[in-house]
Amino acid sequence: MSQGESSFFRLHPNLRHAIVHELGWRALRPVQEQCIDAVLDGCNAVVLAPTAGGKTEASLFPVLSRILSEGLGPVAALYVCPIRALLNNQEARVERYARMVGLDAFKWHGDVSDSKKARFLREPKHILLITPESLEVLLISQKADARALFAGLSVAIVDEVHAFAGDDRGGHLVSVLERLSRFCGRDVQRIGLSATVGNPDEIGRWLQGSSQRPYRRVDPPRGPPARDLWVDRVPDGDAAAREAARISQGKKSLVFVESRSQAERVAAAMAGRGVDVFVHHSAVSRADRELAEARFTEGTNTAIVCTSTMELGIDVGDLDSVVQIDAPATVASLLQRMGRTGRRAGTRSNCTFLCQTPESLVQAVALLRLLERGWVEDVRPPCAAAHLLAHQIMALSLQERGLSRHRIGEWLAGATAFSALGERDVCEVMDTMLARGILHEADGLLSLGAEGERRYGRKNFFELYAVFDAPDVLRVMSGGQDVGMVQASFVRAVLTRQEGACFRLAGRSWQIAQIEWSKAVCRVVPAKAGRVPVWLGTPAMLPGTLCAEIKRTLASDERYAWLSEAAVVELSAFRESYGGLVEEGEAPLEDDGATIRWHTFAGGAVNRLLRAGLEHIGAGEWTAGNWSLKHRGQGNAEALRERLRELDAMDWTAIAANEVDGDEGEGVSKFQPCLPDRLVRRMVVERLFEPDATRRFLETHRIPVAAASS
Repeated sequence: MSQGESSFFRLHPNLRHAIVHELGWRALRPVQEQCIDAVLDGCNAVVLAPTAGGKTEASLFPVLSRILSEGLGPVAALYVCPIRALLNNQEARVERYARMVGLDAFKWHGDVSDSKKARFLREPKHILLITPESLEVLLISQKADARALFAGLSVAIVDEVHAFAGDDRGGHLVSVLERLSRFCGRDVQRIGLSATVGNPDEIGRWLQGSSQRPYRRVDPPRGPPARDLWVDRVPDGDAAAREAARISQGKKSLVFVESRSQAERVAAAMAGRGVDVFVHHSAVSRADRELAEARFTEGTNTAIVCTSTMELGIDVGDLDSVVQIDAPATVASLLQRMGRTGRRAGTRSNCTFLCQTPESLVQAVALLRLLERGWVEDVRPPCAAAHLLAHQIMALSLQERGLSRHRIGEWLAGATAFSALGERDVCEVMDTMLARGILHEADGLLSLGAEGERRYGRKNFFELYAVFDAPDVLRVMSGGQDVGMVQASFVRAVLTRQEGACFRLAGRSWQIAQIEWSKAVCRVVPAKAGRVPVWLGTPAMLPGTLCAEIKRTLASDERYAWLSEAAVVELSAFRESYGGLVEEGEAPLEDDGATIRWHTFAGGAVNRLLRAGLEHIGAGEWTAGNWSLKHRGQGNAEALRERLRELDAMDWTAIAANEVDGDEGEGVSKFQPCLPDRLVRRMVVERLFEPDATRRFLETHRIPVAAASS
């Protein structure tokens, strides 16, 4: 490398030597050059680059240089990932880079043996790869001296930062980073890595928290990406599976689907069609997922049928093709999935859509229209997460072996997850937890109370250090092998079926042999066939931006080079069926005599709230979808249009809060019992509804009555 203006020469000389002579590199990518400057200038940063675009090296090289140049002791840096599989995947790479300059790294999560963890605590490494949940365990554990362990912490790298920012795990992460900063008594540098986010600077501010370091976005210019896209219409799931198998023959392919049940069905239909098929989703056992990843990495005629579990940067080797059955809900997901391909020199990223319905076809087209415009969704980090505050109060009471309520702000004031909570909110949370026995106060110190121990302590300890919820599930075991998980409600339903207690999981069929309810274990033996499990969850709500683009797609007559002939015919017919219903600035009512439809294209959250408003004004019972609302039965669309004027003056925040008082807000967070009713309503409204977007929709749309279709 020539010295010139290259940032490479700012790196420690030992690292420069290793990059050239051990890695054999002759140049750095622009993202790596810019990130070296940002990190060595002392900035916090968000680093943007496509999947496999060199973000890991961009962040690690200057961090390793800092450790060498500043003589930082272990633990000097954290490498935080959202999932264990990504930690497993990054371990060898991070270790290699650290060891080539005489440093070392260690991976800590629940699957790592206690003996290895004990050795690490005795002899810490300079870089610790970890999840936020495991960080929480270290902070509140009585077996680890977290203050000593993290006394030298200087940097935190957060991989796939967009996957954290929009949910509870991100709020948990920034809270833990604030606590760690207090432990080590310094301004910990924060570096977020992402391939897909529409608002990187907002994510940067969110990650920054109390840090006073300057912020820098690392986003070098790049040309338009080369992609091979194809969208086809298939008649049903069997046809989709046949085509996915055909595409995958002689290749390594990922076949993405939109649910765990669909993954099992597609994998079963692809079996025996000339390609080795594996299943990868969150209910498949970790051992089977890792086996699928390993077999896939080594194979040349393999396909993994997967949900979003394979979106994040898990490296499964050189991938040839991505198949998407139907369509994902966001452009970000599409980018993550498609970005798994095109990593070899001379190859292009690619994705083939196999759409089973006209609705999924037009959704795929709308996503690709947004993608071609370079648009990606913003991620909105929560800033009034009272339920996470309750979680952190309990965690701090364990960490400190008792905590004065007046010191909570010292630990958490900088966490952006709580930036919109006022002093009244914080006091109400603590008072509610004390009144309900979740906390106990003695001699001015807070600790877990009897109800807190029952809900979140001892055998339910995982409930405390993990912020996310999981439904009641049974572990499925075949002999001593862990097969995966199924929901208990599904197993009860299977047991009542006359044709036998059989089901499919991890791409295989099983018969129930024994259920140990007290241990939450379902013991099985192999079977010839079985029913695909149904996993309970909230219905998929499409964002309003995507639904608006679907409307524009239906209103357009544009043709696309990436549509098959079957897809062209289907899209044309579907556009014709929506004639007069997709005019800009209109949300018409359509009455066919049996059903009234209100074609809003406003998205699931807005339509859910509009449904509540319609029922509030006495307009009957409505069903809310993503594109429209539906009222079955005789009605008068003209009369209804007059009634809809009442919606303009409605207090939509109050309507949403009223919905929460019903059953809409049940089970949004395991920490709801810690909150006063006022803050529960606020949390659920923010999570499930969009009052402001609902107001904007009504302000910007006329509501005509469409002529009845013939």
